[in-house]
Amino acid sequence: MSKIRLYFPKVLLTFLVIFALIGTGLTVLIRHSALNTATFRIVAEQQALDEKAYTVLDNYFQSRSNSTGIPKEVYLEAIDKNDLRQGILDSVSQAFDYLNGKSDIYEFHMNFTELEQSVSDFFNQYADENNYQKDDVFQKKVDSAIAEAESEILFVADTFKFSTMYENGWLAKAKKAVALLSRVTAGCCVITVILLILLALCCKSRMMEILYWWGLAGLTAGLLIMVPSLYILKTDYFSGFVVREPQIFAAVTGYLQYMMHQICMTAGVTAGIGILFLVIFSIFGHKNDKL
Repeated sequence: MSKIRLYFPKVLLTFLVIFALIGTGLTVLIRHSALNTATFRIVAEQQALDEKAYTVLDNYFQSRSNSTGIPKEVYLEAIDKNDLRQGILDSVSQAFDYLNGKSDIYEFHMNFTELEQSVSDFFNQYADENNYQKDDVFQKKVDSAIAEAESEILFVADTFKFSTMYENGWLAKAKKAVALLSRVTAGCCVITVILLILLALCCKSRMMEILYWWGLAGLTAGLLIMVPSLYILKTDYFSGFVVREPQIFAAVTGYLQYMMHQICMTAGVTAGIGILFLVIFSIFGHKNDKL
């Protein structure tokens, strides 16, 4: 056994390394996966958000046609699934432009040129067929129908609700956090490296012990993250969320599930490296080396 004066520092440093590894892994994951436009694009594809959004709009405009007399085709022929898919992805890109400081405001918008033309054509045709005067009142009705349709489409296409977060000030707070995240990640990495070096120095008399303590730290850190993550996935915890809009529910739960899988993978790699170190130590460590 190592001298008692070095044994307790090893235990303490290993304990600190465990939490340093957890902090480093999670901050790196947040920076490069959770806050990455590619992640949201993957979730949008996996959850078929464009199809869900299109179904919602189909039902909405069908319901509205009963009270306004405007056929749903007037709107839906001008907005298809490809437009919705692009709108969903644009909402993400525009949000991250704001979060990363590339723009001062977040304002989600889509190209509604075809929609505006379709609605205008419908009203003009109706006015011509019924000898309806195209005065200011008429134009206000046209503008109102267009504005209402655009507002609903933007709401549905904003599946991750960045607009709501921006209006409530949450996105502004997130922007400040994102600006500090790189420093926090770098700090966690530096602390982890320093702790690993200190732990190695404590083992300089028996260098193979480094693998034992590093392996123990990696395995423990990985398990501490993996076990609760697997429990959440196994119990399908996020399916219990109550969200009325199906495309929003799919976006939120799909994103959270994807991130839990990423966390499990990161934890698995960390634990795997720890196990590898322990195996190497058990094979190549001297039989008379004692901890």
